Amino acid sequence: MAQPVLPDDILHLLCEELANQKQFDTLFHCACASRALAVPAVTHLYRSHHQASVRDGEDDLYGLSPATKLLTIQRWSILWRSIIASALDASLFPYCRYIKTLDFRDLGNLLDEDQFRNKVFKQFFAGPLKQFEKTETFVSFKGKKGTKLKNAAIIDAIGEAVTQHTPMLELISGELSSDALVRWTPRLPRLQTLEIYDGGPLEDEQVHAAICEHCPQFNTLMIYTWKSENSDQKLAAFLGALRPNSLKQLHILNDIEAGAESFLALNQHGESLEDLWICISTESAPFLSLLQGCTALKHLRIEDHHGQINLEGTQNDVFLEVVAWLKKCTNLQQLVFPNFQSGAAIATSVMLEHDVRLTHLELANYILKDHRTFHQALVHQQSSLKYLSLSGDTDEMFRDDLDILVDSLKQLTQLRELELRLPEIFRDEHFIVIVRNLTLLEDLYVNGLELNDVVLGSIAALANLRNITISGISKFTVDGLLDFVSHLGPGNSGIRVSIDMADPDTMLPEESVSVVRECLVDKTGGSLDYLALRDPNISEFESDSD
Repeated sequence: MAQPVLPDDILHLLCEELANQKQFDTLFHCACASRALAVPAVTHLYRSHHQASVRDGEDDLYGLSPATKLLTIQRWSILWRSIIASALDASLFPYCRYIKTLDFRDLGNLLDEDQFRNKVFKQFFAGPLKQFEKTETFVSFKGKKGTKLKNAAIIDAIGEAVTQHTPMLELISGELSSDALVRWTPRLPRLQTLEIYDGGPLEDEQVHAAICEHCPQFNTLMIYTWKSENSDQKLAAFLGALRPNSLKQLHILNDIEAGAESFLALNQHGESLEDLWICISTESAPFLSLLQGCTALKHLRIEDHHGQINLEGTQNDVFLEVVAWLKKCTNLQQLVFPNFQSGAAIATSVMLEHDVRLTHLELANYILKDHRTFHQALVHQQSSLKYLSLSGDTDEMFRDDLDILVDSLKQLTQLRELELRLPEIFRDEHFIVIVRNLTLLEDLYVNGLELNDVVLGSIAALANLRNITISGISKFTVDGLLDFVSHLGPGNSGIRVSIDMADPDTMLPEESVSVVRECLVDKTGGSLDYLALRDPNISEFESDSD
């Protein structure tokens, strides 16, 4: 008697959940198990192919042996080859019809790998993919002739073929030309996200028209750099060409000189823009308040690469206008100010606003002694704050400054992740007080002036902790670490423990570390990294010349 088969929609839901959990091996076995499971399993395998660990950026190729690295690159190339072959009707399943993401940055990284060029590319471009093999000759410094891959031409040709068979595509990324975007966008009615290395293609008005006409769901833009002049006006023109209140996310990862015109243009998306990442300069900072129409923000990151901008001290009127703007952003959840001198002062006012409930706060390179009020204001977000990262200058802090900080941190009982990159201020007693009530913590990073076994009991009591990095000077004993391991529970399964700055004078021998590591594996399946503050065999005063 034949076994009953679950309905297709149930099988798709099961495979979708496996994909969400990144259970790609399980999905592969499902695809091989039966004809009924093959289609839903393969569909969700390729719908999530951009999350595969084999891709560049997930596996650290530099840390692999040559043989393992070659195997990884072969698997990486097979993933791309299968997608491209499916566009040519040369595969068992139409893989390219399932994909939602087409990351040509990743393909470019594959083409750049030495082992790909030396050992894999002939196999990659074999058979029907031969048409995409494009090379050019060059002459080396020694006068020898050679050939090299023309990456841009290869990616353009592959993109031309694949985008004709990707009706589900939502995201495309890479170093793309304006000509390619004009050709491809009419085939991508579901396109939502464009991630480009250089903003140059956005200068073409044909690109504006193509996206507006053919991509009604377009709402997300990421730009890494913009090499041409007048990028502010050109970005503003692109933003203005989009349907009003259609842009939801804009990430500008470097200073591309976006300023007054771009900020004003963003107001046309003030009711839709939820996620904004901008890099400012001394030239653009005075225009920050022009963003005041963008009040639907949920995530905001303002970055000053040079760390020179002090709005509060030099342009207080702009500072007050920025504060007034952010107080109106009552949906704000994430606030990130790396290397922005006025970040702490702005964050203080935002946290004190009654209607704002932050879940994520990052602040880097601020001067702690000057921001007692900021530390006190943290308590106003204690019911919502789940992620906190603080990094700054701890020089000239007084005891009262430290007590205020510790008192606030210990009250943030909803925290899941806490990162304190604050050198040489925390001792055992501070650390114990801080973590005692933070029972929901899953990820903890802390510096310290000197940390001993006494703190380990407080860490072990964190029933949900999965990742702990102690980067302060530590003097843990083998008995202390073994006792710590013995008190870990089921919620600490797979915990990763990193001790980065063990005091060389009390450093454990490798044999003892191995014992602790084995006990940790047996108890939780976790891992232990144990490193010295410095090489104990090298004198602290030994110079490089010696």
